[in-house]
Amino acid sequence: MNAGKWRFVLAATLACCLVGGCYNSQEVNAFLLKPRAEVSGVEYRVLPPDIIRLTSLRMPEVDGTQSQIRPDGKINLPLIGELEAAGKTPREIEEMIIQASRAYYEQGDATVNVVAYRSRKFYVFGQVARPGPMPWTGRDTLLDALAASHPTMLAWPERIILVRGDQPQEGGVASTQPAGHYGITGVRPESKDNPRRTMTFNLMAMIESGDMSNNVLLLPNDVIYVQPNPLARVGLALQQLLFPVRPALETVEVSTVATP
Repeated sequence: MNAGKWRFVLAATLACCLVGGCYNSQEVNAFLLKPRAEVSGVEYRVLPPDIIRLTSLRMPEVDGTQSQIRPDGKINLPLIGELEAAGKTPREIEEMIIQASRAYYEQGDATVNVVAYRSRKFYVFGQVARPGPMPWTGRDTLLDALAASHPTMLAWPERIILVRGDQPQEGGVASTQPAGHYGITGVRPESKDNPRRTMTFNLMAMIESGDMSNNVLLLPNDVIYVQPNPLARVGLALQQLLFPVRPALETVEVSTVATP
């Protein structure tokens, strides 16, 4: 490919990448919690494999006990036995324990704390050194996630994409829709009742100006995609284009070197 064609490919790629690069405050507000608060506002309900810790002043059998929510959603406590904990708040589990303890104590007590948040996650993909799921604690922000995942030199920090799905968000979660309702792809089409919840954020603007107004709080199942910058995108496209040819070229090169 000559220099003219290279310049054309690069210019076309830059133009495609920069289209739609602006966004307004109304789009950002769709991702902000109202009223804006210091916490996500989502009530935490334990699920497998979260770990809870119990303390009690009157019931030494359960005081200091740690229990992981089993795959069947239950916990097994000394004296109390099995309790269904999945999908319940710590306060609701406390009430269950107190109710079950009445067979042994006139006035039982219990305090439940979540010590390991393992069931709810958000996800980071793309040009980062540490892609994959991250535990959601209710206080995670976009900047927290990016700082922990370490964007690489190929990243485009000015255009970080955040995708937030509507309910139902997870496979296997009960839905009122019949199986296969969304066709082969499983993707619900965009509509008035199901708006697309995708937003692009400028990480460098946050870092350089210190303006955290767009540093949104993450919710469970949020997906962050760190896309490649325009030059990296061209390089990655060429790499994929040449991938089928590379093994043959390497074989020819080795054969040429080995020939006496």
